[in-house]
Amino acid sequence: MNSIEKTLAVLRALSSPDQPRRLADIAQRTGINKATAHRILQILTAEGYAVTGGDGAYASGPALVALAGSALADRDLGVVARPILVNLERQTRHTAHFAVRSGTVAVYLAKVESQQPYHMASKVGMQLALHCTAIGKAILAGLDEDEVGAILAATSPLIGHTPATIVEPDRLLAELAAVRERGYAVDEQENERDVRCVGAVVRDRHGTPIGGVSVSGLTYALTGEDVGLLGPLVVTAADRISAALGSPRASR
Repeated sequence: MNSIEKTLAVLRALSSPDQPRRLADIAQRTGINKATAHRILQILTAEGYAVTGGDGAYASGPALVALAGSALADRDLGVVARPILVNLERQTRHTAHFAVRSGTVAVYLAKVESQQPYHMASKVGMQLALHCTAIGKAILAGLDEDEVGAILAATSPLIGHTPATIVEPDRLLAELAAVRERGYAVDEQENERDVRCVGAVVRDRHGTPIGGVSVSGLTYALTGEDVGLLGPLVVTAADRISAALGSPRASR
């Protein structure tokens, strides 16, 4: 890798959902030696793109967050998605989300909270992993094999967020095949304990997967039996956003 590629690799590691990371973690994730990774982190920290609490752990800094926020704001995708999410929440009575992919993660751009007697921990601007969330798996299932392989290589080893998280690449690939077959993805307590989600992919005007829509709820309220009923509603909502973005393709 040249110096620019190394810097971008470190930035991707900093923006991963399980930040903050220590130098050794960043070096392992990026394949860059510790000395070079440390030198890049020093520059990024000086420029505000990384921060450290002095305990050896690094996280994305305010300059990086501001840059990402500006880029996302320019697209106004959350504004397009929100009325469709409102309708989805009314249909399902579960919290509805819209997120877009940003490299090896996705970022929530819009959320409509349900009227259930609990609130989801998610919030606009929060990053989510692709391998263990309904939106993430829906996005991965829509990408071609080479791109999925590149993402898995960049995020290896896959992080286990709960005992249910799929961390074996072969198992995840089999799960993505199932997502393609039925048209929507399911997060069975893979990202958070006691939370179940159903998600579908959103495509841009070129038909490229750029994000996804999901509904989420505690497992006692959003049961396994509900998934089959909610899936088509989530797919329809995702397709409506895709159509609003000029996509020529539906989710399947």
